[in-house]
Amino acid sequence: MKPAKIQTLALALILIAWAVFPAAVQALEAPPELSSIAYAVYDGDYGYLVLEKNAFQKRSIASITKVMTLLVAVELVEGGKLSLEDKVTASARAASRDGTQINLKAGDTFTVEELLYATALQSANDAAVALAEHVAGSEADFTKLMNAKAQELGLADTHYVDCTGLLSIFSNNYSTAFDQVRLLQAALEHELIRTILKTPEYFIASQDRKIKNSHPLLDLPGVEGGKTGATTPAGHTLITACSRHEKRLIIVVLGARSREVRNDENKALLEWAFGNLRTLISSEEVLTSVLVPDGVDHQIHAVLAEGFSLVAVDESDLEYETEVEVQPNLRAPIDRGDKVGELVVSRGGEELVRLDLVARQSTGLASWLRRIFNRIGRLFRGAGE
Repeated sequence: MKPAKIQTLALALILIAWAVFPAAVQALEAPPELSSIAYAVYDGDYGYLVLEKNAFQKRSIASITKVMTLLVAVELVEGGKLSLEDKVTASARAASRDGTQINLKAGDTFTVEELLYATALQSANDAAVALAEHVAGSEADFTKLMNAKAQELGLADTHYVDCTGLLSIFSNNYSTAFDQVRLLQAALEHELIRTILKTPEYFIASQDRKIKNSHPLLDLPGVEGGKTGATTPAGHTLITACSRHEKRLIIVVLGARSREVRNDENKALLEWAFGNLRTLISSEEVLTSVLVPDGVDHQIHAVLAEGFSLVAVDESDLEYETEVEVQPNLRAPIDRGDKVGELVVSRGGEELVRLDLVARQSTGLASWLRRIFNRIGRLFRGAGE
């Protein structure tokens, strides 16, 4: 049986809020004007682009490449094929890798955990290569794992030929702003990656020293971390994940002309986006009543598990339609917070997101006598309609 559907028009909700609470709703700000070649603001919760410029243009991305390096290694750790305590002996090839380093020497020994943190926080190319060689035997074979993961995630405009990002699009090493925001969202589903990226500093016991997180926006409220990058072909790059007001946004800037511009423009997009964040349906708003025939309370209220909020570029983004789909044949007992259906949110006739509807209150299993009375009551109400 298909879920019961209840259609609701919600085009004017925000206008009503303006009329009743004019001081509580701020006017929308226009997006900032930026000089970076490409950027994207991505709603990590609902999985769509809020704002973009050249987000589908294939480009060199520099050390943002290391997000995939981390993801491949962390998934092996989670799968039990790699241990954080595993010892890794650095090769001469790893030690000779140019760019940002932790200055490891051939023959030095590190743990997998140390190399993960050095790769993420310090953006150490030598650490990334040592990790890749330990995992796959060679950096070339490790990039095969990276490309397989990109294909699995549907990153159609991404291809890797190294694990560091030193090589450019001219060496067939490329991605897009759109692919990279989706990649970071996928990476953040892993607790270990979330822990690594938000760590301010880490002690490398093998070198008896601390390294600091190089992400320039880490001290801003809600920032979960991300990755920096800079090469001549790529320009300056920065990707940032930030969660505020129960909303995760991911912002990437590619091709900035300097480190300062990269940081400022990434921050400008972040602050603009959260400044234009609007909650359109709260988790307290009752959206429908749900029939539970064998419940002590045979009707319960359904609310959103989390409020519906989005970043509005202009007023047209505040227009939407909703459709309630109630799960068929619901039976008691139902606990508060149990899923009872979905709210389908659409814009312009196209589905935007599906949100879980949950029970606002619990209901136990009614006695057989109570169920009879409930059924009789429903029959009388139905006859009176």
